[in-house]
Parts: sequence; structure tokens; C-alpha cells
Amino acid sequence: MKFFKTIGLMAIVLFSFYYTEKIANFVLVNNELYQTILENKDQYEVSSIAASIEDDYIIPGLDGIKVDVKDSYYNMKAVSAFNAYYLIYKEDEPTISIEQNKDKIIKEGNKEKNSIALVLEYDENLINHLSNYPISVLVNYGNFHNNVSYEVINNEVMEFKKLESLINKYLTNPNICFINSQNEQICRDNHKYLVEASKILNNSTYLNVLNEVKSGDIILINKGTNPKYVDSLLKTIAFKDYELNYLSKHISEDR
Repeated sequence: MKFFKTIGLMAIVLFSFYYTEKIANFVLVNNELYQTILENKDQYEVSSIAASIEDDYIIPGLDGIKVDVKDSYYNMKAVSAFNAYYLIYKEDEPTISIEQNKDKIIKEGNKEKNSIALVLEYDENLINHLSNYPISVLVNYGNFHNNVSYEVINNEVMEFKKLESLINKYLTNPNICFINSQNEQICRDNHKYLVEASKILNNSTYLNVLNEVKSGDIILINKGTNPKYVDSLLKTIAFKDYELNYLSKHISEDR
């Protein structure tokens, strides 16, 4: 008998909580300020963009932002009037993302970011020449340094794990592989973001690259490229009003 009384009391308590919440929600959604937020939220929201996939390749999507109407209401309640400054936002992730498709290869960033990434084969002369720019450098175990301004991309094969440990210990690991025939399998086994160049700059290709550079490009600069061609590329990028980003930021789906 005592057992059934306990069950009955629990049922009453649960029903009471449920009923109270229903009333609270009814009052909330019929509140004038709540309705004003609901009516105006669309103009402050940005829709997410799904990543696009074609065969083995993927172009990153972009996160969106949505207004959290309920939290915004409580944040705005003290001022008793609609004020966009008090809106609370939550992230709206792409329905298709690079995170879900690490088996696909990224060959360019999302064009809407209006950015370009420069990736260098390891060349101390070019690294020093570009020391004031956000560049990403393909590094192996023998030329790794733990105090650098550039973004380090693990380009090892035989010592991949050793270099990975050093990057994790001293730097921020972007978890990116710039794939080739030697490292693709180990990159896939380690669940890295797989990246290829959309354009390659060297002493033979610089004219074509300069003429065709566009938003979203991932440009690989070969070792030994004449710095004057790199400077010409930088001027073209600046003229077209593109932003230079580290590779990790360039392919990120954060806006």
C-alpha cells in the first residue's frame, strides 16, 4: 500500500511540474516583448551554409547564427523594451560539414569568406620573406621549430607520430594534412583534414596564378620560388581586397 502511495505522490508531483511549465510557457509566448523579439529576430540571424561535395572533394560550409528567443527575452526583460543589444545568439551549424566528411579532400575554402591561404614548402628564405603574413608551412621532423609565428602543417611520413607529438606539445595543432602520394594513407588513418592546393606558385606558373587568383584559393608556394613573384601575388591579393588567412582559419566553417 505504501508503495502505491509513493507512486501516486510522484505522479502528482510530476504532473504538477508539467502543468506549471505549460502555464509558464503559455504566459511567455503571449508576452508582448517575447512576441516583439520573435517578430524581429529574422533580421539579426544569418543562415548557415552547407558544405558542398562533388566526388572526392568538399568545399567547407559556413556556420550561421540564430536568435535564442527565450534567453533573449529574459536578458531583455529588465529594460522592458526591445533592444537588439540584449539579443542572445546560438550557433547554427551547417547541415553538411567538413567535420562529418573527413574522407573528402578540401581544395578551396568557402568563397564567401573572401580569403586566401598561402601554404609554403619549407624554405627559410621565403619563410623569412613572409614573416609578417599569416602563412602555413609544410614541416618535417628535421626542420621543426617550437617557437615560430607561422602555422605548422605536419608533412612527415616516416616520423609522422614523432612530429605530431612535438606539434601537440609546443604549438596549436591544426590537424591538417597537405596530402600527396606518400602521406595520404597515414593522414586518413589519423583522421586529419585532407587538403590539396587549388593553385601552385613557382617560377614557371606565376603568371597564370596572378591572372586567375580568386577568393577561396589555397595556393601552394614551391620551395625556391623567386620572392619577387611572391610579392606580385601579395599585391594582386591586396588589389582584389582578399584577406590572407592561416590554412586552418581559411578552411574553418566559422565565419
